[in-house]
Amino acid sequence: VLDGLVFLFSAVDGVEPQSETNWRLADNYKVARIGFVNKMDREGKDAFDLPDELEAELGINVRPLSWPINQGFAFKGVYNIYKDNLELYTPNKQTISESVKVDVNSNDLDELVGKHDAAKLREDMELITGVYSDFDNEKYLTGELAPVFFGSALNTFGVKELLDCFVEIAPSPRPVHTQEREVDPYEEAFSGFVFKIHANMDPNHRSCIAFIKICSGKFE
Repeated sequence: VLDGLVFLFSAVDGVEPQSETNWRLADNYKVARIGFVNKMDREGKDAFDLPDELEAELGINVRPLSWPINQGFAFKGVYNIYKDNLELYTPNKQTISESVKVDVNSNDLDELVGKHDAAKLREDMELITGVYSDFDNEKYLTGELAPVFFGSALNTFGVKELLDCFVEIAPSPRPVHTQEREVDPYEEAFSGFVFKIHANMDPNHRSCIAFIKICSGKFE
């Protein structure tokens, strides 16, 4: 049913059993995956330990496309590696955090996050470049490589960067093979695949809900 997935992981708890179960299912079908490490505004595991845990527990190569500046009470934001932007953290669900185009090696970074955190970020970026291979879009699409973003979903922080990247790199709808023919996603006629049915959820009514993946055309 799915062409692409976003997996949510906790910076506090790491890889949990249900995540591992769903990841194995995605492995079976070679589904493209992006990881989002959530709860960076809480004290949790070291940022480098989290990608290592994903690789060890889930058996996939990861590539950070954003990187946190501290965590918990000291969390200042993330550096968006994919776009070379600094996203400054604002603990507010109603506002969008400030995004600044900045070279990680410039003095501007020192002014924005402080000399100590700027130096730490530069060290982290050197380690990321040395430890992880470059992001390869083809490997992502075939399920061999998972890009990883960091943020705080409760405060809507880091989510926009994740979704912007998802829109750019996630697989487009693919042709669907049926018993009679192949359905092209760009056909004008509507066709859909009913992959799940819920029936009799309410004993007082003959209720039935069908979940449909749209394969072509528009559903109105």
